[in-house]
Amino acid sequence: MTRTRTYQAPTFVPDPRAVPGSVPAIVDAAFHRLRWQLNAAYEIPNGSALDNASRADRLAVLHDRAARWWRVLYRHSANGVPFVYVSAAGRAIQAAQEDARFWRETAADWRARADQRPTSDAAGAMSNWAELGVA
Repeated sequence: MTRTRTYQAPTFVPDPRAVPGSVPAIVDAAFHRLRWQLNAAYEIPNGSALDNASRADRLAVLHDRAARWWRVLYRHSANGVPFVYVSAAGRAIQAAQEDARFWRETAADWRARADQRPTSDAAGAMSNWAELGVA
């Protein structure tokens, strides 16, 4: 149940149209930092089940953080911005929340494997039910 995704962190170039200190400029800078943090977390090599759980926990935290930053932009954009932008920010919130949930569940499955407990029924290829004799 390993999801591989590589984030490319481009060189940060602030939008020259963004007013320094404005909400879009602050969110843009936050996402730049977040991309670097996600890259670092995705690059953590697979290790023991507990190491993998720790990595998945870190990814869940970062995706939760991304959802919160998208929410900041969504709330700022709710008035006076074309609906397509508000809608895109709303969809980005949902996607980041789904990614965070995926990584929380993955961490729980890795901890279950480490504790020799059955993984969730959604663990797929990471399922240890056969090893534990669970039907």
